[in-house]
Amino acid sequence: MEKNKLNLPNILTLSRICFIPFIMLFILISPSNRIWADIVAAALFLLAALTDLFDGMIARRNSMVTNFGKFLDPIADKLLISASLVALIGSERFSYLRLILVICTAIILFREFSITSIRLIAVKHDGTVIAASKLGKLKTVMSVVCVMSVLLEPVIFAGDGIMGKIRDAHVLSIVTIVIMTLLTVLSGLNYIKKYFSYIDPTK
Repeated sequence: MEKNKLNLPNILTLSRICFIPFIMLFILISPSNRIWADIVAAALFLLAALTDLFDGMIARRNSMVTNFGKFLDPIADKLLISASLVALIGSERFSYLRLILVICTAIILFREFSITSIRLIAVKHDGTVIAASKLGKLKTVMSVVCVMSVLLEPVIFAGDGIMGKIRDAHVLSIVTIVIMTLLTVLSGLNYIKKYFSYIDPTK
């Protein structure tokens, strides 16, 4: 159903983009009590991420899938994750993760720009709209888990003892960042392999 491009699923996708400045704001502010800012940022981020679940579900269930939606949905996901990672890098509250976040975010941004470029080339070449693959969707889910883990680790593991040791070692954050980055690279290689014909230098 291409007539009404701004149907409910597409509006939900656009709303995901509108959440981004507010999520970045609550990540970047440095209040005296960091816990409330982490919780608000995580809540807004989760709410934005849930729109990704519902827009696709509604679109498929009601035959409201459009090329506009298939094109915008992965871009909204990339903007949400990339902006959140950049905000985490810039936040003093998460400075202890800055090095690993900078390295992994650079890898992720390179992958995202590369795949988005292939998508644009495909559309321009023959009108092919490259939808998100299963591996790409898994990468997106893990990215959501990763950002939520970084934001909420100080909340989840508050206190002393073993909980405090896990928090101080940043185990949850580091593990999810590494897994997210690996899935990002693997899904990117999968897209390149599948759609290499669009960027084949011999053609």
